[in-house]
Amino acid sequence: MATQRGLDPQTALVLADLDGPGVAQVADMSPEDARGHIEDFVRKWDLDPKPPIGAVEDLTIPGREPGQEIAARLYRPAGAEGALPLVVFFHAGGYVFGSIGTHESFCRLISEGAGCLVLSVDYRRAPEHKFPAAHEDCYAATAWAAAHGDDIGADPARLAVGGDSSGGTLAIGVCQLAHRRGGPSIAHQFLWYPGTAGGPETESMRTLSEGYFLNSGLMKWSMGHYLNGPEDLADPLVAPMRLDDYSILPPTYLMTAGFDPRRDDNKAFVDALAAAGVPAAYRVLDSTIHGCMFMLGGIDLAVEAAKESAAHIRAAFA
Repeated sequence: MATQRGLDPQTALVLADLDGPGVAQVADMSPEDARGHIEDFVRKWDLDPKPPIGAVEDLTIPGREPGQEIAARLYRPAGAEGALPLVVFFHAGGYVFGSIGTHESFCRLISEGAGCLVLSVDYRRAPEHKFPAAHEDCYAATAWAAAHGDDIGADPARLAVGGDSSGGTLAIGVCQLAHRRGGPSIAHQFLWYPGTAGGPETESMRTLSEGYFLNSGLMKWSMGHYLNGPEDLADPLVAPMRLDDYSILPPTYLMTAGFDPRRDDNKAFVDALAAAGVPAAYRVLDSTIHGCMFMLGGIDLAVEAAKESAAHIRAAFA
C-alpha cells in the first residue's frame, strides 16, 4: 500500500470504514451483498439532511428493447423558469452496485448549483445484465431526454451527459454511440474519476491500486461481472483510451482524485482530447480518493468540489 501522507484527514476516516484492516472487501462479496453493503455505507456517510432542491420527480423511460422500462429521477432547481439545460447522469458502482439513491445528494448539489435539470438513470446492472446493457440503457435515456425536452422542461440544445467512475465511462460511451447513430447532439460531458482504460500502465495504477478503495481486486471483480469476456476490453465503450478518433467527443470537464489509481489514466485521456482539438478541463482533488462524491457527508472537500463542478457546469451552459 502506498503511503497515506497527504491524505485529507476526513477522507482517511471514511476510508478506514470502507477499506481499513479487517473490513470486508467488496471484491469478496456476491453482487447482491455488495449492493447492500454500499447502500449501507452511503447512508452512513451521506449528507443529512439532503441538500435542498426545487423539485424531484421519479420517471419511467422506455428502453431500446420491446417492453423494457428504465427508472430515472429528475431534479429541478428552485426558482427555475423556462427550458433549462439538462445533464443526464449515470451513477458509479462498477456496473454492479450503486443506484439513484447513492447519488441523491450529489445530483441535488449539481442541479441546484448549476441551475440545470439532472436526470439520474437507473440503468441495468451486472452480472444479471452483461455489456452492453448498461450502455444501451444510458443511451436510450439520453435519446429520450433529447426528444422529450418539452415534457420535462429541458432545452435539447443544452444537453449534456455526466457520471462518476463507471458512470463516467458510460457517459463517454453514450457520446460514442450518439456519434455512431447520428444523435442525439450532446453539448458537453462532465466526468468525475471515470474509467478511461485502454492505455499503458501508469504510475498511479502501480502505486495506488491497493489501500484506497478502488483496488485491483475490485476493478477485476466489477469488469468480470459486466464484460462477456476479455475480448470486450478492446472495445472503446469500456476502454475509452482505445478510441481511434477523440474528436468525436464533446467538450469535457474531468475531475479526478490524487489518491485514485485512475488519476494518470484520466490525465492521459484529457491530453488525448486536447490533442484532438476538443476543449478539455482537468482538475485533481489532490488529497482524496476515488468515489468521494458518494461520501459527501464525511468529506467536506468533496462537497466543495461538487459545488465547484456545479459552477463549471453553469458556466459551460451559459
